[in-house]
Amino acid sequence: MIKNLVLMLNFIILLGCSSNDSIVSNPITGEKKTPGIFSKDSSKGISLSDILEPRTSSSSINVNGYLWRASLNILSVAPLISTDALGGTIITDWYVNENIKNKRVKIMAYINTSELRSDGINIKVHVQKLKNGVWTETYTDDQLASKIEDNILNEARTYRINSLNN
Repeated sequence: MIKNLVLMLNFIILLGCSSNDSIVSNPITGEKKTPGIFSKDSSKGISLSDILEPRTSSSSINVNGYLWRASLNILSVAPLISTDALGGTIITDWYVNENIKNKRVKIMAYINTSELRSDGINIKVHVQKLKNGVWTETYTDDQLASKIEDNILNEARTYRINSLNN
């Protein structure tokens, strides 16, 4: 009895391993599809090989730890609205410097690489001026953004040098 049950299970498993190379074409559109076991199109959905051997996504970006720490440290002067360590994004709230009245800035940092490189970080600085009690339209300050990038890169390089010496 058990022998027959094992034999039948093996037979069912072997039937499931058979290939289904039939191609079905749509008579109206002429579109050709290969039906899957559980779907009308085997190219869509997930297969057993996808489960057993997951592919790494090329769109995921690993963020450089030195750039991340340096960015957080430099931008900590302003209140942070959003930080995404996996995506490499830091966004500050509007910040008013005590020494510069009637002007506020909002900084966005984007870390683009897992390597410590000079083009691995991109900074956007948005500036508003206060006129007659109302904040004016926003414009970008590329000079200030470049200075912040340089400060972050210098600090990241210092973090890396210190980690190699320890």
